[in-house]
Amino acid sequence: MQFNRRQNRIAGPGFHYNVRYDDQTMARAHSQVNECHPKLKLGTTNKENFDVKEQELLVCQAKSGMYHDGYTHCFSFVNGLPDTKSVAEAELEEAILSSVRYVGVATTEYKPSRSYSEQGFVAQVGGVSTLINESQETIKPGDTLVLGVNLAINRRVTRDKGIPRDKIRFCLKRAAVGDGLITKALALAGCTEVTNKPAADAARKKIAAANKALAAAKKAKNKTNADAAEAAIDAATGDLAASQVCSTGKAGLKKFLAKLQELNSRVIGRSCSYARPGDRLEVVLQPRNPY
Repeated sequence: MQFNRRQNRIAGPGFHYNVRYDDQTMARAHSQVNECHPKLKLGTTNKENFDVKEQELLVCQAKSGMYHDGYTHCFSFVNGLPDTKSVAEAELEEAILSSVRYVGVATTEYKPSRSYSEQGFVAQVGGVSTLINESQETIKPGDTLVLGVNLAINRRVTRDKGIPRDKIRFCLKRAAVGDGLITKALALAGCTEVTNKPAADAARKKIAAANKALAAAKKAKNKTNADAAEAAIDAATGDLAASQVCSTGKAGLKKFLAKLQELNSRVIGRSCSYARPGDRLEVVLQPRNPY
């Protein structure tokens, strides 16, 4: 049965370019299974998990010096990614995303084999694309979307037809913006020493109280109170970020700026529609400018 994954409901130009498949990463995923995190061992014996399907998100290795042909060599799988064996489960997603760089959306399918030509393997880097929300959160129109990995794989099922149920692949997620993005970059860079403890403690109490109010409002289905609670959480998060600074001097500041730029490089585009987990949505792909 054939499945049409390019269900574009918005007309617009697209920008595409030729890419190549990353055979080296696939070979390591096959041969170095014991070097990956236990969660990523799922589906490594199924060769179809390493195929590229239309509309999958493509990435390349952040550090790779094997290829010298001038092409971007990319892949779409997470199963069996090596060098993740010793990573804590809570840090696994960040470790995966830090090791790759977002390339684009697969316009064509590709099946790695000796008899299959790489000619015609194309990635879309601009324009409008219809993708599927495989995250665990609802995406709304206007949301900035970034590259992510949904590791809640106990369900052992993708949200797209024609994809092996045990394939782990990259997905869309809502991006942290403003103070939330800065707070996240500070935490990942290890530069979150509190310089104003009373202010930080007060901000944390406000966040906790606002979270309780938000839960109560959702239970009571009171949208007004829920919106007010979300606004209070955003304000308190900003206060918490303001009470923290990078205290490791110039080296720490450089590390923070590098992480901030890395987080911005994961931006895929902007949502044009509302999508619950499992729904399709239109995304305007945009240049990944860190500024």
